[in-house]
Amino acid sequence: MLEILERTMDKGVVIDAKVRVELCRVNLLGVEATVMLSSFKIAEKIGLAFPEDVDTNTQAWQALRSKDSCPVCGMESEAKDLEEEGCPWCGWNCRLEEG
Repeated sequence: MLEILERTMDKGVVIDAKVRVELCRVNLLGVEATVMLSSFKIAEKIGLAFPEDVDTNTQAWQALRSKDSCPVCGMESEAKDLEEEGCPWCGWNCRLEEG
C-alpha cells in the first residue's frame, strides 16, 4: 500500500469531477471540482500556485529542489551527485552512456 501511495505522489493524479443534483428537471445543486494529488515537488514542477504565506525559501524547499530522479531506477538523489558520480542506488552513470 505504501508503494502505491509513493508512486501516486511521485507521478501525480488528477481527478476531474462534476456532480449535479436534479429534482423534476430543476437543478438543485451543481459542483465542479478538479483535484490533484501529488508531492510538493511535482506540484511545483507543473506550476501549481501555493498560498501566499508558504515560504519556499526554507532549507526543506531548497533540499527538495536540489534532488533529481535517476532515469533508470527513479530513486531521488542530489542532482549534482547524479551528474558527477551516478546513482548510488542502482549504479547508473550518465558518463558511461555518453562514452
